[in-house]
Amino acid sequence: MSRLADYFVIVGYDNDKERTAAGNSQMSCGKIVQRFPEKDWPDTPFIEGIEWFCQPLGWGLSYDKQEPKFFTSVLTDIDANKHYCACLSFHETLAITLNKVIDEEDEAAATVSGIVGAKFQPTITGCTSGLGSGSSSIVSHHSVMYAPKCLVLISRLDYADTFKNCLGTIYTVYIENLPYTLENLIGNILGCIQVPPAGGPQVRFSIGAGDKQSLQPPQSPSLPVTGTAVYFIFKQLGIKNVLILLCAVMTENKILFHSKSYSHLTESCKALVSLMYPFRYTHVYIPILPAPLTEVLSTPTPFIMGIHSSLVSEITDLLDVIVVDLDGGMVTIPESLSPPVPILPSPLWEQTQELLTMILFPNLSQADLAFPSLEKPTNYPKSDAIIDKELRAIFMRLFAQLLQGYRSCLTIIRIHPKPVITFHKAGFLGARDLIESEFLFRVLDSMFFTTFVNERGPPWRSSDAWDELYSSMNEILKSEAQNKNLIPTHIQELGKILFENECPNQQIYAQKVLRPPDGSFHRIHQPSFPRISSEKVELIINDGMRKNCISHRLTVLRNQMRIIPMGPRLPEVLDVRPAVLNSARRLEVLKTCVAYIFENKIADARKLVPAVMRTLKHRDARLILCRELFGYVHGNKAILDHQQFDLVIKFMNKTIQNSTGVDEYTVAAALLPMSTIFCRKLSTGIVQFAYTCIQDHPIWKNLQFWESTFYQDVQTQIKALYMQRRRQIESNKESNIVLDDVPLEEPTALEITAEQMRKSPALEEDKKNELAQSEESTLYSQAIHYANRMVSLLIPPDVNAVGPKPKQSFRLDDNQSVSNRTSTFPKLSIMGSHSLSEHSDEGFEENDALEVGGAVGKIVSRFIDRVCTEGGVTSEHIRNLHDMVPGVVHMHIEMLESVYLESKRHPHVQKPKIQTPCLLPGEEIVTDHLRCYLMPDGREDDTQSWIPAEGALFLTNYRIVFKGSPCDPLACEQTIIRAFPISSLLKEKKISVLYLSHLDQTLPEGLQLRSSTFQLMKIAFDTEVTPEMIETFRKILTKARHPIDEFEHFAFQSYGTIMHGTAPSKTKEKYSTLKGFAKKTILRKFKQKAPTKRKLVTSTLDFDTLGPSTEAIDTHSLDDELEDDEFETNTDTMPRVLTAKDVERMRERSYVRDWKRLGFDDAQNGFRITTVNANYSLCRSYPALLVAPLQINDAALLHLGRCYKSQRIPAVTWRHRNGALLIRGALPHSKSVIGMLKNSTGSNTMSHDVANYHEQDKYISALIDSMPKNISLALAQYNLTGMNLSMNSLFLNASDESSYLNRGDTSLTPEVNRKHKSALTAGSDGKSNNWTDSLKPKSNTIKNNSSVSAATAAYRKLRLYVLGEKSQTKSGINADLCAEFIAVDYADYRQSRIAFKKLMRACLPSNTTNDADQTFAKSVEQSEWLQQISSLLQLSGAVVDLMDLQESSVMLSLEDGWDITAQISSIAQLCLDPYYRTMEGFRVLIEKDWIAFGHRFAHRSNLKPTHGNSSIAFAPTFLQFLDAVYQIQKQFPMAFEFNEFYVRFLAYHMVSCRFRTFLFDCEVERFDLGIASVEDKRGSLSTKHHLLGNTGSDDEGVYPMDVRSKAQSSVNFNRIGHSIFDYIERQHAKTQIFYNFMYCVRDDVLRPQSSLPALDLWPYYTNEELAQGPPYDLELTNADDEIDLSELRGKRIVVSAGYDNIEKSNPNAFVCLLSDVRQAETERGYLPQKWLQVWDQLEVPQMKELTRKSSLSSILLQSHGKLAHKRSTLEILMKGRLSGYQDKFFHPHRFEKHPYTTPTNCNHCTKLLWGPVGYRCMDCGNSYHEKCTEVSLKNCTKYKAVDGVVPPNVNISQGDTSSIASSAATTARTSSHHFYNQFSSNVAENRTHEGHLYKRGALLKGWKQRWFVLDSIKHQLRYYDSGEDSQCKGVIELAEVQSVTTAQPAQIGTKRIDEKGFFDLKTNRRTYNFYAVNANLAQEWIEKIQACLQ
Repeated sequence: MSRLADYFVIVGYDNDKERTAAGNSQMSCGKIVQRFPEKDWPDTPFIEGIEWFCQPLGWGLSYDKQEPKFFTSVLTDIDANKHYCACLSFHETLAITLNKVIDEEDEAAATVSGIVGAKFQPTITGCTSGLGSGSSSIVSHHSVMYAPKCLVLISRLDYADTFKNCLGTIYTVYIENLPYTLENLIGNILGCIQVPPAGGPQVRFSIGAGDKQSLQPPQSPSLPVTGTAVYFIFKQLGIKNVLILLCAVMTENKILFHSKSYSHLTESCKALVSLMYPFRYTHVYIPILPAPLTEVLSTPTPFIMGIHSSLVSEITDLLDVIVVDLDGGMVTIPESLSPPVPILPSPLWEQTQELLTMILFPNLSQADLAFPSLEKPTNYPKSDAIIDKELRAIFMRLFAQLLQGYRSCLTIIRIHPKPVITFHKAGFLGARDLIESEFLFRVLDSMFFTTFVNERGPPWRSSDAWDELYSSMNEILKSEAQNKNLIPTHIQELGKILFENECPNQQIYAQKVLRPPDGSFHRIHQPSFPRISSEKVELIINDGMRKNCISHRLTVLRNQMRIIPMGPRLPEVLDVRPAVLNSARRLEVLKTCVAYIFENKIADARKLVPAVMRTLKHRDARLILCRELFGYVHGNKAILDHQQFDLVIKFMNKTIQNSTGVDEYTVAAALLPMSTIFCRKLSTGIVQFAYTCIQDHPIWKNLQFWESTFYQDVQTQIKALYMQRRRQIESNKESNIVLDDVPLEEPTALEITAEQMRKSPALEEDKKNELAQSEESTLYSQAIHYANRMVSLLIPPDVNAVGPKPKQSFRLDDNQSVSNRTSTFPKLSIMGSHSLSEHSDEGFEENDALEVGGAVGKIVSRFIDRVCTEGGVTSEHIRNLHDMVPGVVHMHIEMLESVYLESKRHPHVQKPKIQTPCLLPGEEIVTDHLRCYLMPDGREDDTQSWIPAEGALFLTNYRIVFKGSPCDPLACEQTIIRAFPISSLLKEKKISVLYLSHLDQTLPEGLQLRSSTFQLMKIAFDTEVTPEMIETFRKILTKARHPIDEFEHFAFQSYGTIMHGTAPSKTKEKYSTLKGFAKKTILRKFKQKAPTKRKLVTSTLDFDTLGPSTEAIDTHSLDDELEDDEFETNTDTMPRVLTAKDVERMRERSYVRDWKRLGFDDAQNGFRITTVNANYSLCRSYPALLVAPLQINDAALLHLGRCYKSQRIPAVTWRHRNGALLIRGALPHSKSVIGMLKNSTGSNTMSHDVANYHEQDKYISALIDSMPKNISLALAQYNLTGMNLSMNSLFLNASDESSYLNRGDTSLTPEVNRKHKSALTAGSDGKSNNWTDSLKPKSNTIKNNSSVSAATAAYRKLRLYVLGEKSQTKSGINADLCAEFIAVDYADYRQSRIAFKKLMRACLPSNTTNDADQTFAKSVEQSEWLQQISSLLQLSGAVVDLMDLQESSVMLSLEDGWDITAQISSIAQLCLDPYYRTMEGFRVLIEKDWIAFGHRFAHRSNLKPTHGNSSIAFAPTFLQFLDAVYQIQKQFPMAFEFNEFYVRFLAYHMVSCRFRTFLFDCEVERFDLGIASVEDKRGSLSTKHHLLGNTGSDDEGVYPMDVRSKAQSSVNFNRIGHSIFDYIERQHAKTQIFYNFMYCVRDDVLRPQSSLPALDLWPYYTNEELAQGPPYDLELTNADDEIDLSELRGKRIVVSAGYDNIEKSNPNAFVCLLSDVRQAETERGYLPQKWLQVWDQLEVPQMKELTRKSSLSSILLQSHGKLAHKRSTLEILMKGRLSGYQDKFFHPHRFEKHPYTTPTNCNHCTKLLWGPVGYRCMDCGNSYHEKCTEVSLKNCTKYKAVDGVVPPNVNISQGDTSSIASSAATTARTSSHHFYNQFSSNVAENRTHEGHLYKRGALLKGWKQRWFVLDSIKHQLRYYDSGEDSQCKGVIELAEVQSVTTAQPAQIGTKRIDEKGFFDLKTNRRTYNFYAVNANLAQEWIEKIQACLQ
């Protein structure tokens, strides 16, 4: 029994503190007038500061008398006990005192603060109007003021209604002056009314004023009493706001309510706290916060507070407080709140909202039903109290679901003297799979949950409704899952239980409570509240207390103590876990592998390791592995051999590494005892335990893990202590808390605890002390055990290591969750093993180890403090533990020293034997091998199954080689070789931190090597390889990659002819002579200051000193200028003396013999072979002999050289049988001053320079004159058959081609038709101002009525086409020559560099990418490599067509004449001349057009010696040529004698430096080094010499005997190496590896398709053979041996792509048959013939030729390919001509994005343009792809320049606002009307329909009558001023027309109009308005236009 109320207090206005308060600028205060009893109760002291809470807004005087108010405040004392202060406040008239004179200050203050609710109280004591004042200074508008007074009841019980009734009765007695003494009433309340505890009966009482009252205690002490508060807060805030508030409270956020009602504040706070049940709110709780205490809101701790709404505006800086507006129903969460409020886990959040909606809005489910159910009304009336309880029931269910299985995670660590229970948070989160639930994570870390565990953890206690709900929740949920209709029933049942807790008696007691009449407070003459006699009150209280003590006390039935039900166990909760992930087979494999390990069947175990590793990704497998390993533990130590130990450690590491938050604690706890059991013996007396190898996991640094595992172990020990039948546990087996099989019938730790707690009251004290001591000893022993475990797992093994080592640092995470979240608790950081300097001595090392040991010791001591304090270990034992820790640490560190040193000596894994690679003759290994791993890269091929591989990296004087074996145990017998030549190395980069999955190890050092042979090596060095060894390897590699001399390349070091002589002159320093230095300086200064005028120094013509000129094209980048400077400075001044014999030998060179084959030595053909460049005085980069016209003498050629870059004059290289010539040269110099200055040597006057250009004209005229005279063509020749279709016929008939190709295809849009037609029927405007003015035809703008004749005139046959650059437009001579300049676009070597880099990244990505958009095909496309190959084939095809069909000569005048020129020239010759498609001819072609004509192999392949700039990038010019050859080979597989391997062989050895062929830039370098002369002497092209089987030395018969005899002397000798073609010929004689068995000798011209779809990516870039390395060093791959097919027959051959050589492993039928012949001859004793002889002797069988009539479709199909080829040629010509045509237009395009809903063609690349992404010019209407806008022609054809007016310099990039997107332009397929300007518009056939129409002008212009012509041929609608005009005023392109429709009538200015004569023409850009004279004409126009559109 307890008192109803502890104190009764009367609080009134404090008059004495008025002045003080005003002076201090504080609120006026109230004061306690009286309190009863005056002495404090011994059990309940009086709470100070009660007066603040009586008037929360302050004690302000009021001019109005207010109604009495009642509210309840809640105060919390220092012991966290709540005190409820029920306050009834009313106003009474202020007493008047006239004894003070008021000064002005006071009056001012009174005036200011005399308002209702003022914060500052008046300083006057009060006045009334009825009484005068003696002071004249008292001036007041109001004569009466009222002061508040409060009656307060203070109680520890929350019976607000009872308090309200009692205080109301006292107030009524006072206000009505009833005949009851107030002392009696107060005394009765305080002393006579006793309230039973929870569960007691109803109390009925009276306080002595004739009243009747009742009071009902709740049935359960733990269930909150809410009345209707919960329902109220839901009505005020809504469902979602209340849920968010609950989440905020549960996660310990600060919450502030505000309202205008104090009662609402109290109710809402109580409701929110009650929703937390079964949790108790233990933080600051102040439902009504007084205004003076608002500073409390800045407290850092969580709180729930309430304030009056009038104070909200004064509180502004609450950045972390959630503000709740009760009156407005709004919850405000600050944006800066960190961390944000988490919400409930996903399913519970939605389910709770649904259930709340069901209770609060029961009709919502039927609101939309047409016929709602009438049988069971859903809106039966419920009282607010019932709804309140049902709402609470939902939240009780919520927490019961959220905490399912929590009792399984309670850990008992003490039972006596009192239970100590902890909670395994990580285990709970992991088992529930709620590790990612931020809400639950924070709830478990909250103070509420700690209190919850302490209160509800003990298993023997009284239970309440929540315990019952929790234990049955699983069954409830299962039943509800089957029948959803049970949910409301269960909620109502639970609500009923809650309701009965508050109202157990259904009979309502009729209470009688006194109440004042309405308006009684307004009485004027109301006496003040009387003073109560304290003596009387004390007497009544004492008397009442005495009676209560004597009278029979009411016995309340206490809740019986009982065992709390366990509830659902966590494994039952997780029964929905899918078992599909781990099949029984997988788990069986795991068990088998573990069994193999412990049975020492290591080989069998290793084969299962990959499968086990994959299986360990699943949780069940990890736990089973732990169980299996523990099953093999016998005793306290399990000694394994090294291989067993390695595998066990690998599994343990993988298991911990794969463990996530779900089972991380469980797995680590299971492996913890095994870390000190499994070990291996390193040497005598030295044993290494498993804990030294599993330290690299963050779980060991998590203090919460150690605590929870310790508590679990302690619980197991305590449980064993109390179990009689398991008191003796296995002595030699360490307990494992996770893996011990616990039978279900055994009592759990909680059950044992409950039993002990039940027995505890009956136990004797001695027995209790004995049990407590046993438990304490158990804790103490476990603490010692865990201290040792922590030391072993926290101190790194290398703590004593000497020398620099990486700094090891780890953070010990205190109370951190398994999910590695950032904990709010402090963390201790241990900095261990600081890196030592090289000169560190013993002291430093010792200090380092001591520092680590000290830090670990602190951690362990901290752990001991925490767990021992929690577990109640005695202070003496704790002190002993602290004293023990340093010794344990020191001993462990000492023990680790020997273990670490011994383990470093002993290899962890048995490393494979190093395999030395095979070497070529002369190849030597130059460094020690480095043991390493070949790592996988990002390639998408089949080789990834063989990689990673373990082996070694070798560096020879020729290659970088990796050789090893795959790490995969299923393929470890194979050999892996990946190699590439040193000279092909493009980039070498250090990489670090490479993870080896098979070893579960990270290697710190690595290298990534990228080669131009399309190879990538990603190397991870083994730990035994030191950084110094790696650095040495890199230095040697760099030196070998960039030698200082040509003769250091492998080609000259290995084998070949030895040449006697001195060191070559090129090895001298760059500026060793003053002349060289001066020349370099002058040129550099000139390039920097080009505009500066300089005096030209000239000299006489000197053949020996004449060097090349500098570059003339200003657009070249700086790096290329440096390259050319490099090339130039190598010019030496050594005179080259040639004898007649030398010249005669030169005439035997391969290219000269080829010219003789072509007839250039025959004077009848008009040519001669000149020796003017025999000493390389004309041009250093040209061959010694050249072809020249007979008319031009040598002196003229020397003068001519000055007109061209680097003196590379146009030289004839090939001649067609029809007489057409192929001429190649460099760009001519410009006539500008800069051009003349750049023509550096030889000209002393300007007139002399002009003379040079006269020589140029003469030379070109001589070339043209030497060609056969062309005959004019007749139209009869134009047909569609045969190979002799001329270019003219192509122009005239291409439109026919497009018509029959598109016939019947009506799906094509007008735009497509227009482009097809316009591109093929276009004619030139006749004005070309490119290259030379003399090259433009004089009569090419012929106006004729016949378009055919006009086209014929425009495209007459020209005798010479010059393909050049647009930069040549301003240079030239004035002569009337039958030639034309065509400007072409091409990718120069800079662009090819970029494309090559992108192609390398696409084919050899260093890492795998998961980007779905960045596929291999996409990367190849973005590299634009195939686009460049396509352009190359297209340009070469144009040359082929011009020479073969047009019978015109072609001059290539591009760049320097050694890159793109060589490519086009050689590809064109390859297509035109079948000789070059043989092996001999292809060699001649390369030696002529690439080697002799000076392609810069050394520069482009970056093989130049490095006495200069070595940073020149690799340029794949020759590689692109070989790629094009591959593309032609693929399209014409029977046209080439050599196969694709031949082309790949050349591509590989182009950069390998194994052969001398591709090492130099030009012929003069070979001459200066003596190589050319030796080749001339040997006659290297004598193929008969090689084929006849000369097996002697290559050097025999070449040198005189004295040179050979001196070979062994000390004189300096140099080897000249081998030619690659000699090597190929020798190999070809022995094996058919280079031969194409499909070769068919035919004399035809090849016309390969150049479109992108016809091209393939060359397999050279992607294929690889790991079994033997690159197959291009034939001696290494044994490819020259005949294949012994007899061994292969009958055996199953496994050929793996990417590993084996497919051609060798699976040979074709020809190879097999030749092998059979060879074998048959051998078996019969014959000497086997060479394969080539056998092949040549074969006779082709006579086969009857099948004839078949050709159908029209087959004819069209055959001609289509030819026409497409010619069409690409036409495109090049048109683009070149349009480059001049573009000069008439200077306005840039104005692009806008345009969606192409119908397919159209791009005006630049002619490809399909369809979809949302495209660009369209707003002026000319051209359409482009986005990428084409940057590369197309620049100017728009809409605005034409006025003749004679210089077009302005339009800066495209600035443009006219944003509409000009970029500098892009039109191309050959521009709008069709531009091509028809030369034709008359009066031709009848061009007029489909014509007539007068009225047309409305643009914008504000009016209607005008025009003459309109509809042209279906040109696909346009033109209009003229009149029908006779020939010049049209405007054009409407029909391709742009979208629709033509009738329109609404408008005023056009005529008197009569036909309303149906209007129609509109809508285009992409605007809508045209037309008016015909009448409706019939309008309809006719509409039909005609629509017909054209179709």
